[in-house]
Amino acid sequence: MEKLMKKNIEVGIYALVFLLPWQTRWIFDAGNFSGQRSEYLTRSLYGTDIFLIILLILASIFIFQKAHFSSDKKFTSIYPFMEVLRRKVKVMVNFSEAKPLIGGLASEKFAWLVFFFLCLLSFLVADNKTLALVGEAKIFLAVGLFWLVRKFAKPGKVALAFVLSLLAPASLALWQFLTQATFANKWLGLAEHPAYLGGSSVLETFANGMVEGRWLRAYGSFDHPNILGSVLVVGILVVIILLFLEAKPPIGGLASKNISSKKYFWLRLFFHFALILFSAALFASFSRGAWLALLLGEIVLGAGLFFQKEFATLKIWFFSTLIILASFLVMLAGYHDLVVVRVQSNVRLEKLSLDQRATYVQQAKTLLKQNFVAGVGVGNYVTALMKATPNEPAWIYQPVHNVFLLIWVELGLGGLLLSILLFGKLFWIFVRRKKIASIVLSLALLPALLLDHWLWSFHYGILFFALVIAMVIGFSEEKKV
Repeated sequence: MEKLMKKNIEVGIYALVFLLPWQTRWIFDAGNFSGQRSEYLTRSLYGTDIFLIILLILASIFIFQKAHFSSDKKFTSIYPFMEVLRRKVKVMVNFSEAKPLIGGLASEKFAWLVFFFLCLLSFLVADNKTLALVGEAKIFLAVGLFWLVRKFAKPGKVALAFVLSLLAPASLALWQFLTQATFANKWLGLAEHPAYLGGSSVLETFANGMVEGRWLRAYGSFDHPNILGSVLVVGILVVIILLFLEAKPPIGGLASKNISSKKYFWLRLFFHFALILFSAALFASFSRGAWLALLLGEIVLGAGLFFQKEFATLKIWFFSTLIILASFLVMLAGYHDLVVVRVQSNVRLEKLSLDQRATYVQQAKTLLKQNFVAGVGVGNYVTALMKATPNEPAWIYQPVHNVFLLIWVELGLGGLLLSILLFGKLFWIFVRRKKIASIVLSLALLPALLLDHWLWSFHYGILFFALVIAMVIGFSEEKKV
């Protein structure tokens, strides 16, 4: 019975990872400002939240049952129960639990606890208490997802579920771009993004100094093309890492020693197909930050394998890189003019984008002048911005496009320092132990952390971040990667 329950939790985790890209939700309070909807003021309950909460409840029951049956003593009073509760809560909070790599993070346990305490404490300074509670709930669920993946799931199977989860969004993204059409579907959590409508992410082409056309950037199943691009970069790198591990079975739970060579052939074929699909969809996102993340990841991955003299693995990297490059070149052949527009900074929309980002930074500085130490409260950035700079157009009220700066404004100086310390320490452990795959996946998150806000401000973003960190740590425990 115990094994069956644990297996059900494990399978549930893979199903949850597969479903994460779909933003099906119940909006119980649509945020509005001056008659216009604001996503940052909206309160929702996502379908994946319900799924995750159920898994957390089942996992907690499993742990308490296991502790009960493994003990010779019966719970004749509340004190033994409280002792088990104390020990299990300690394990749940201690992410360094019995794992080789995470053991290097044992000294950071106190920093993790302080960071979570700051998140809870920020509720006291928040003007909008409801938004603060929603923000804290997102953090709690992200921590819960991290714990579930590390405690119950196998790294290789989590990675495979993640890759499978991106097949439909990537296919949808290609369809959106090639047909220049989108559709809304409440059951899939999809919104319509017409190219002619202001607010949709588009590229403008020009003829004789006049706007000739507006090209819709691919969204996939996500809220913005930049999110699609960043997620696909991680997907591409995970596929390459799985190809490395597939050459040296067993794959962290993905394969067994007895798997046939024919099945390996089909597995490799699937991974190569995924590379082609993800690369083409990444191109269609026209996310410059994501392109930069892929370039950075590929260079570091290749250089790391070369200096470690992993020449057999380097051949796999080289072939995978050729597939990615060929996919980009095929797309580039048909849409090179759009790439030229995208990389230029003097055309109207690209200049507007850069100007807006500069404005967001100035807004963050304005908020920091009065909230330098304590912050404005988790989830309250936009609320504080509306209070500090009233009578602006609705679109101007957005989080600053830098996660660390956003955390500083919301959680205060302590939150900023702790977030940099924890991410930096994790990355340093990977560097010190020469875990190339973990280094590369960590670096792939940097452009999104430094050039955008969705990894902290969006529901999917914070869960995605927790999932990637869990995968990164899982990969770091493999002997060769």
